[in-house]
Amino acid sequence: MLHSKMKAKQRGFTLIEMMIAIGLLAALLTFGLPNFRDFVRNARMAAAANDLLGDMNFARSEAIKRRVPVTLCKLNADGDDCDDDEDTPFRRWIVYVDDADAAVDDAADGDGVVDAGEEILRTSGIAAEIDSAVGTGLLSTFIPSGFIRPSAANLQQVVFCDSRGNTVTSGGDSAARAITITATGRAVLTRNIDTIETTLGGCP
Repeated sequence: MLHSKMKAKQRGFTLIEMMIAIGLLAALLTFGLPNFRDFVRNARMAAAANDLLGDMNFARSEAIKRRVPVTLCKLNADGDDCDDDEDTPFRRWIVYVDDADAAVDDAADGDGVVDAGEEILRTSGIAAEIDSAVGTGLLSTFIPSGFIRPSAANLQQVVFCDSRGNTVTSGGDSAARAITITATGRAVLTRNIDTIETTLGGCP
């Protein structure tokens, strides 16, 4: 009697049930995997754009708070100063207090060069999976008013692109990201396909 009860409790999957489960799993992978891949790539792009946007706002607020120039600039290959080559990718940048070492020059300079004694506040960069980061200009020097100091080297825009380029992704926005910096020091993020393509030059 006990043996028959234990036997009745034993259960498993039938062949048909297993085939149905495998079919559902295959359908989920077929439709879900591309969406998941796009989700991961969108997250990387958003992180890169938001990091630069956040650092621009941070540099501006530090200039206002400290009452000295604070510069965000593209980092050179050696990682010790601002890059002076506009043709290199905008993959790494630094934020530093651009007020000169008091022992060298007592006046605040804001010259876009990392002088001895100037404090580096942040060093940031973007993920290798982002194919290109094209910037127009090299740096943004914020003065105590929060405005950008006028310069021919001023950073005007940065466009981030991956292998998808400036194409439509979820929500009808572009897979690319672009940041533009106004003369007042305000940084603006856009994912508008037409703006990125027509106004900002699109993806390489």
